[in-house]
Amino acid sequence: MRKLLLILGFALMLIPAAAQQEHTGYRLPDEPKRAKYVDYPSLNRGFWFAVQATPAFATEEGFMFQADLVAGYRGGEFFRFGPGVSARFAPSGFALPVYLDFRGNIISQESRMVVPYWSLDAGYTFATDYKGIYASPTVGIRVGMPRNDFIAGFTYILQLGFEDPVHAVGLRLGFEF
Repeated sequence: MRKLLLILGFALMLIPAAAQQEHTGYRLPDEPKRAKYVDYPSLNRGFWFAVQATPAFATEEGFMFQADLVAGYRGGEFFRFGPGVSARFAPSGFALPVYLDFRGNIISQESRMVVPYWSLDAGYTFATDYKGIYASPTVGIRVGMPRNDFIAGFTYILQLGFEDPVHAVGLRLGFEF
């Protein structure tokens, strides 16, 4: 009798599995018609922008101030590039460097809030007195998230023109987004 009850119990358990069939009496909801959510601060690639201010001391001119605006493409956290333009104010007058900016992290920022970074600006300066080739390497730190962060670094500004070269050392402060 026990064996019969055990076999009957197993048979009753198999009935729901064998009786399952495709349900056709209902309809699943449609996908929403809105755009998919994109978390831009966490993306590793895409467009990026930077605004920077650089107070500096030049060998020939004394104190000068430079304000930069850079927009470009981020190929990853270790390399990004883009065109930039600066407005430089010095005792000798106003200058407008136009350059291509290359920059990136030295180590990964995936699990860190503070990382060292490098930057190189190379281009040409338009001015009345000191026009010519412009270069500015920078080494500093980035503080914040991978896409929205503050930057601070030491920079060297080299201006090669038709007259004496301009050498300046400054502190570059800015924000990247």
